[in-house]
Amino acid sequence: MDIEKFFHPESVIVIGARPEEGHVGSAIMKNLLAGGKRTIYPVTPNYQDVLGVPAYASLSDVPGSPDLAVIAVKANLVPDTLRACVAKGVRAAVVISAGFKEEGAEGKILENELTAIGKDTGIPFLGPNCLGVIDGNSDLNASIALHKPLPGSIGFISQSGAIGTSFIEWSRSEGVGISKFVSLGNEAGITEVAMLEYLGNDPETKAILLYVEHVSDGAHLLAIAKNIIETKKKPIVLLRSGRSERGGAAVMSHTGSLAPEDAIFTAACRQSGIATVTSLRDLFNAAKLLSLGTDWGAKTRLVIVTNGGGPSVNAADLVELSESMELVQFDEVTKDALHKVLPPMAAVGNPIDVIGDAGADRYKSALDIVSARDDVDAIIVIVTPQMMTDAKAIADILVSFKSIKPIIPVFMGGEVMRAGIDVLLTNSMVNFDLPSDPIFALDALTPKKKSTSHSIKHTPSTAAMLSYADSTALLEKYGLTVFGSLARTREEAQSVFDALGVEKIAMKVVSQDVIHKTDVQAVRLNIEKENLLNTWDEITSGVKTRAPHATIEGMLLQPMVRGKEIIIGMKRDATFGPVIVFGLGGIFVELLSDVAMRIAPFSEEEARAMIDEIAGVKYLEGFRGSESVDKEALAQLLVSIGNIAAENPNITEIDLNPVIVTKDHAYIVDARLM
Repeated sequence: MDIEKFFHPESVIVIGARPEEGHVGSAIMKNLLAGGKRTIYPVTPNYQDVLGVPAYASLSDVPGSPDLAVIAVKANLVPDTLRACVAKGVRAAVVISAGFKEEGAEGKILENELTAIGKDTGIPFLGPNCLGVIDGNSDLNASIALHKPLPGSIGFISQSGAIGTSFIEWSRSEGVGISKFVSLGNEAGITEVAMLEYLGNDPETKAILLYVEHVSDGAHLLAIAKNIIETKKKPIVLLRSGRSERGGAAVMSHTGSLAPEDAIFTAACRQSGIATVTSLRDLFNAAKLLSLGTDWGAKTRLVIVTNGGGPSVNAADLVELSESMELVQFDEVTKDALHKVLPPMAAVGNPIDVIGDAGADRYKSALDIVSARDDVDAIIVIVTPQMMTDAKAIADILVSFKSIKPIIPVFMGGEVMRAGIDVLLTNSMVNFDLPSDPIFALDALTPKKKSTSHSIKHTPSTAAMLSYADSTALLEKYGLTVFGSLARTREEAQSVFDALGVEKIAMKVVSQDVIHKTDVQAVRLNIEKENLLNTWDEITSGVKTRAPHATIEGMLLQPMVRGKEIIIGMKRDATFGPVIVFGLGGIFVELLSDVAMRIAPFSEEEARAMIDEIAGVKYLEGFRGSESVDKEALAQLLVSIGNIAAENPNITEIDLNPVIVTKDHAYIVDARLM
């Protein structure tokens, strides 16, 4: 697939070009002509020329085989137009035209036709219903955006044209440069995955931002992203909409695509190293931070320098509450050096408060000292507006330090600080409006060790539960066993009890038709042998009363075991495939919503990270004198369940609830496979 021609075409045809203001065909022509370095062929039967460029009545009249076509005609004309481009030898196409699956059934038929043309002929195309492409570091603007972005190193891929063009205008005003801009539209042709892979290999792109509302191929996206992040060392930041029920409905009406469940999406991105944000503001601030070109580590060591106590206290709180940042602790030597150059009332801890009447020289004195420290990764400089504040002079000082340490300016107060902000932007720096902006962005860009609480939506399964024999056979294939022994008859129960060699057991019904045993009172605990047959009869009678349709395969007899309950589950997500869910079991399941998730398959190292990720890991490790559990056995169990899910696509759900973990073993007490 020759994506290169989208960004570096030598010749472009505009099909549907028009000279009148306010028309899509006119906007495309103006943007292309502003570059002036390539041949433009307007195609329209209605005009002799468009904006001074000779026009062609039909595509067949255009000389040669242009590299790129930009199509802006009515939706019903697009399929034949795309076929004509193929016949003409056009290398790539951008379909600006709207009126496809976002408009309903008829539009979807048209869009499917475009997809078929792309697959049959091999022509790469963007859209339909997109705004086009821009190369920020060359003269190419094949879009209907209002302006071309500043040149830079950030690639931006967007499934929303409106967010894309808003990002361009915002980036221009904030001094953030863009290497490549791509509006994907409905993705009937090129998807976000293909474009992500291209930008991953693009030498001009050092970081990638994505705005998505759906994912075309979840597994492929994760694999491509992981490779880009680990081998190309390019950070990827993603904002997804459609996370709520109403947002998902809006996505459906916007692009005609379904959105995946939020918790699974976030966990999947995290597993591959993609940083996720939840708002446009956070996405924009991440772009600012990435434009600094700094490789942020797992724990960023910060210094805060300020002329205002309140903002620095707020910033210090946010840093200290974050997993990914810490404030540098100054030694007495550093504090003494600061005391010598700052007023007596100045605070010389971290934050450093140079106090409200500080001029540029006082900022410089503090920066001279802290920028020389090897244990400082970046310096947040907060400037608030006072009568004595010379924003321009302070900005000049910050510019002089940017090659020594990463400087994160926070000039608060809006337009009153414009003179200083303009100095920053002129010198390829950025400004943040509030201290929280860079801190939240930095937190998002740093890989997390702990999960946030997730609540997975449980919907009634329509799949049939496997029999006990089929379930245990599949588990045994992967070296796993369900704890206890099956008694198929009342009489067999006595010999099974004796074989277990214990004084007390648990008994539970085995039936494909009983999914939740407690709902039909089909579980009994602490059963002694003299009560064995009566208990069998009670469970059997109860099941027949409460679930008369159920066929009873027998009873599972299990020795009573003391340990800590955990739950392991699998659900097959439509976007990412098998998702393994792990958390504390028993009462903690609903109480804490504290789970970790991974897309299967994964390694033991990933499984161990999964265990350590939940907030309840301290409980597993022996909180307040309780016995710690065998985390290695637990990790191996997680890997095995992941392998079962990945290698057996016919299995749609797995529910191991509970698994009882002791200091030296993990017992599968109940297993349900669908």
